[in-house]
This record gives sequence, structure tokens and C-alpha cells, in this order.
Amino acid sequence: MDYENIIYEKIGSIGKITLNRPEKLNALSQPLLADLRGALDEVENDYDIRVLILTAEGRAFSTGFDLTPVPGGRPEITSISRWDNTHLAPRTLMRLWYLRQPTIAAVNGYAIAAGNVLAIACDLVIASEEAQFGEPEPRHVAHSPFTILPWLMPQKHLSWFYYTGDTVDARTAERWNLVNKVVPADELQEAAMKLAERIAKVPPFSVQMMKRSIKQGYDKMGFTQAFEHHLVLRMVEGLVPGVPEKEQLQKIRESQGMKAFLEARDGPFAEQ
Repeated sequence: MDYENIIYEKIGSIGKITLNRPEKLNALSQPLLADLRGALDEVENDYDIRVLILTAEGRAFSTGFDLTPVPGGRPEITSISRWDNTHLAPRTLMRLWYLRQPTIAAVNGYAIAAGNVLAIACDLVIASEEAQFGEPEPRHVAHSPFTILPWLMPQKHLSWFYYTGDTVDARTAERWNLVNKVVPADELQEAAMKLAERIAKVPPFSVQMMKRSIKQGYDKMGFTQAFEHHLVLRMVEGLVPGVPEKEQLQKIRESQGMKAFLEARDGPFAEQ
């Protein structure tokens, strides 16, 4: 199947999905997320595929959800449809998390906000030396759509990551348990393919049963319950009025555009 916002390839027993909105830094628009779900369905249903690589075109892996103001405003969301609109993206990430085949993120640049959790929703992460990871959403009074980090990172690093909204480089992400391996930028795709080929040598039944056991282990520790609870909190968050910092930044984004929004959000945190 052909997709508009991603490139899907099958290379022997390895599937490869490439986010393909480089001019938008691979921001996760609704059409891109729809394409991603379609490609994941293809992978899941193809018993010849043993491993999936997820990567991106351009200088960013993904800068998160597409927040670009829409001319004339976005379509009105009713109270009934709000649940689906709020939860569609997190459930796409959950779809990747539970995919039958092992997954490898090859992170080539910025993996920010939902782009960060898209990477870490994969089972393994190989990062370019130029990669950057961050969760800046709390700075504009939003919250991660996929709270897996408490299960992956030491608590002290997690608190720094979420409470400041700081972005960290690939080596720091490796020390903080977000990344398996860091390689030079020109070796990234080769390193991801080499790892995929190594995993593909293992009998697929064995690998997939092991993955199911690992995910069930996280579920026994409460991950799925925490995920569902967090979705309810995100729903409530969108209905809470009167958060002045959030309202001010929304006004800047709508009236002045994304560049002004990012400057207003991140400017106070710039190095002095």
C-alpha cells in the first residue's frame, strides 16, 4: 500500500517505516498517524516480517504532535468526539508498543515530545550522535501521551526530564537508559539494519513469545492500568480552564505562529 506521509519498505524479513514529512520535522499530524497505523497493520499481518525498523527522513526523527495553527481554526470538537480525538494518538503509540514483532527506532535527529515517546515505544533504540531527546510539554501545560518512562528510567533522571522540560543529547539519553547504542550519523541506518538482521536470525516464535512475556511483565507492574488512568487525566486536563500560562502560550501560537510560541515557551530556559 502507498502512503502519503511515510515510506514503508520490506527488506527480506525486515520491515522499515520511515516518517516522511521532513519539511515539518516529521511532526505527527493526524494523516501521518493514520498512515503509521496502516503500516503497523501491514507489519502485524505479514508473517514473513521478523523485525521492524522505525526511522525518519531529514534532520529530525519527530518533533511531536503537529501544533501548527490551522487557518480559520481547527474544526470544532464536541464533548462526544473529544475522547476519540484525545486518545487516538496515544493508542497509536500503544499499537507500536504491543506490535508482535520486535521494533528498533533509528533516531536521526530531534526526538521531542510525542516524537520522543514514539522512539521509546520501540523495543530498542539506536541513536545518531546528533540525536536529541526531550519532553518539553509541561512548559506549555501539556503532558506526555505515553507515560512509559517511569518503567524505563531511574527516578532521579525521570524527575529532571519531566520537571524541567530539558532536552538531552544522545550520550546523556544512553546513560539515562533511553538509548541502547549511539553511533555516528552516517552509520545509523547500517547499525539499525545490522541489529535487525541479528534479531531476525532467532526463531520468530521464540522472539515474539519473549516480547509478549516482557510486555506482560510491565502490565503486571501496572503499566496498562497507569496508561488508561493517564488518558483520563489528559482528557480532564483539556477541560480545565483558567491556567494562565497555558492560555497565554495558546494565544501566542494562534496569533503569531509556532516560532513565536517556541520562543515564548523555551526562551526562559535558555542558557545564560
